[in-house]
Amino acid sequence: MSEIKANGNLHGHELTDLPVLNPGDWFGKTWLIEIGGSYSSLFLIVEANSLSDAIDELADNEKYGHLIVVEDEYLGDYPEDDRHYGPSGQVLDLDHLMAYGQEGVEIPFPCRYHGEGLPDEGVLPTEFEHVDSE
Repeated sequence: MSEIKANGNLHGHELTDLPVLNPGDWFGKTWLIEIGGSYSSLFLIVEANSLSDAIDELADNEKYGHLIVVEDEYLGDYPEDDRHYGPSGQVLDLDHLMAYGQEGVEIPFPCRYHGEGLPDEGVLPTEFEHVDSE
């Protein structure tokens, strides 16, 4: 299956073609992660059991993890007492990260998945069936 993208609405602003990390792996529990720090933010949908797990999924993601993982050469800028750690022991910089979603609901951040083989109107994350390519 091709790459899955998502569309959603944040405070009245339509968000389209958002990359989806972990589609189909957590029963449609989607979280919106915003990584800012310059003129425009990067928005990602992460499917995970909780917000904390969504940040862990992002930290370990090959394509986007570098956006929050601190490179070894900059570790001195992060005092030991103020560090946040990722699932693989990496130091995370969460200063420019915002997350959206409501704990305790079926779809924490409502969105629709789009991609090859999906209906034009997309599907709810809870209706998406993950297909592993063999």
